[in-house]
Amino acid sequence: MKQIQWTDALRYRAYQDWPATYQASLQQTVAKSPWRTQTHIQPQTGLLNDPCSLNYLNGVWHFFYQQYPFGPVHGLKSWHHLTSTDLVHWQPSQPDILPDTSYDSHGVYTGSGYLEDQQLHFLYTGNVRDANWQRHAYQMHAYINADKQLVKDATPVIAAPPAGFTQEFRDPFVFEYEAQRYALIGGQRQDKTGAILLYRQAAKHDWQFVAPLKLPKRYCGYMVECPNIAFINGKVVLVFCPQGLDKSIFAYDNLYPNIALVADKFDPETGALGSNLNLQQLDAGFDFYATRLATDPAGQILAITWLGLPEIQYPTDDYGWAHVLSYPRILTLDAQDQVRLKPHPNLQRLRQQPLLPTSSADGTQFAFKGAFELVGTIDQVQPLSITVPAAAGEREPALQVTLDFEKGQGTLTRPANTTGGAQRTFDLPAMHESTLQLFIDESVFEIFLADGRCVLSGRFFGTKAPETIMINGMTQADELQAWQLQRSNQAL
Repeated sequence: MKQIQWTDALRYRAYQDWPATYQASLQQTVAKSPWRTQTHIQPQTGLLNDPCSLNYLNGVWHFFYQQYPFGPVHGLKSWHHLTSTDLVHWQPSQPDILPDTSYDSHGVYTGSGYLEDQQLHFLYTGNVRDANWQRHAYQMHAYINADKQLVKDATPVIAAPPAGFTQEFRDPFVFEYEAQRYALIGGQRQDKTGAILLYRQAAKHDWQFVAPLKLPKRYCGYMVECPNIAFINGKVVLVFCPQGLDKSIFAYDNLYPNIALVADKFDPETGALGSNLNLQQLDAGFDFYATRLATDPAGQILAITWLGLPEIQYPTDDYGWAHVLSYPRILTLDAQDQVRLKPHPNLQRLRQQPLLPTSSADGTQFAFKGAFELVGTIDQVQPLSITVPAAAGEREPALQVTLDFEKGQGTLTRPANTTGGAQRTFDLPAMHESTLQLFIDESVFEIFLADGRCVLSGRFFGTKAPETIMINGMTQADELQAWQLQRSNQAL
């Protein structure tokens, strides 16, 4: 398919103005991509972006993610709707949320869902550009009626940011606290510092500004995106994306960080979070942004994340699509108030026949096809390396993670064929033994160490799909199991 020069006029062309023949041609281009996944949510065509809404209603999970279906670029966004009964096997559903009003004419931006009167409601940012290409951000309400049709309010429920804040005002996250409904919205002050704005729902269509959350400005960069909040064991966990955060305040390697802040309290009248604020890394991998939190019927906190980053180019772009979403994870706090992320246990439903290792002088090897899971316990005696070997004609491995427990440091390396970097170093928790859970899915990796205290996620792009994984440095005390995983997705 001929490469397109993506002008603003083309990126914001109305959906109905794209010819059906274009979409069919784009599907053919995507089908030729060597990096399509087996078990991760990925777009049928075009760009997948932020996870938006994850809600459980009448035995079904309803999930919406942001998309631009006409190319691997950030254009006229909409929300795509999926459903599942187990958070693992997903099906496309209706309705989607499309940019079809004067208040979301330039994109249905990120938001979240909530349940009211056994119906699914949404609060999202409507993006509008005026004749001078100046941004106007509106917070919009919509719901799905009994006939499974989407109904949008005629006017915004929040028409403008508060005084003193710019139009960089988006990504509402709705939550309940002490039987009252609130929302967090990412924002920017007029002095170009980031903020998270707290709103209270006084009535169905009446959202009242309370205050900015009481966060130090230095934690918020020049803009905050995708704020989330959860309450675990009497603590507050704030998950957010501060763009432009000074690396002397919090060390990170990606273009923009996606971090957690653990606090002692939440005051819904003032936005205060207490004085003991602890910033933490959620994921030390290459591609991790715009995490969305949700609560399951048992009260567990779920997390799902965009395995991509703004302003980064990926090899899949040449095939007309970009990005995937992480597996669903469970977010907890340990006794030291450290955030832990673990893969959702329902992922075990993907396991097929166990895979038996072969041993040689080069190490222990597992052979697989498509998607693969490795689980084990590592005795932390000597350095351990896990490698997806190079394809024929390549010098460097497709993926390698090295764990040096004596030094307390790990290294993650991938080919240097994206603009997001080829190597990361990370700290290893000091433990006598460490759990390991690793997933490989064509061009995706998700690695969980030390019961989720250290997590690494991202993309890697070899010239062919991986078929083996090699482990060096194993001891007799190490215990590993591996499985081939069944395909759980089509184009979603």
